[in-house]
Amino acid sequence: MASPPVTLVDTQRWFQRAVLDPGGPSDSIDEVLTRSEELSARQRLDVYRRGYRLRLLETMRGLHPALRVLLGPDLFDDFALDYLDAYPSRSYTLFQLDARFTDHLATRRPDRDLPGGRREGWVDVIVDLARYERAFAEVYDDPGPATAPFLRVLRVCAPVHTYHATVRHGLPAEPPALGPDPVHLALSRRDYAVVTNELEPDAYRLLSSPLAEGRPPRS
Repeated sequence: MASPPVTLVDTQRWFQRAVLDPGGPSDSIDEVLTRSEELSARQRLDVYRRGYRLRLLETMRGLHPALRVLLGPDLFDDFALDYLDAYPSRSYTLFQLDARFTDHLATRRPDRDLPGGRREGWVDVIVDLARYERAFAEVYDDPGPATAPFLRVLRVCAPVHTYHATVRHGLPAEPPALGPDPVHLALSRRDYAVVTNELEPDAYRLLSSPLAEGRPPRS
């Protein structure tokens, strides 16, 4: 059994770990926290843990409104909570909360071990919609003063951008349909609004090249 914290700093660090870690502390609770007339020390701690977890979940819902509609509220929450357990928040800003969400969805896909041609297309739509929503948030909140920092280019498997726009406007939306060819997108910001344009493949290759990002071409 771990020793209870002694100093104020130790107590603050203990409480932070107790709230942040998915499993919570296994011991020392009764030695650090007091019980109330109605709740045990662990139950009092769980009030903070549930509140913090709900705050993170609400943030994930706000960052991925279209994906939540596509999956349904319950399934989205399951995916989001699984992600939060796998990658507990360690940043001072909630903007970074979903930074690894797309990768998490990709590694959790049930057909991840199959060759690319045998994978389920609807899973690709889910992953690409999450990726688009992350890029959308990055462009919207990018603090850079120049044009380049506001630009993101993506290649996605379906028109997830139109689905996202329809959901954000509160309108009924049909799920994005896979087409024979990928969709190339450029996201930029104009007058504090995110603008998404479809690109021709050549334009996408140009904008996503090392030269467009200010890097030297590969030899």
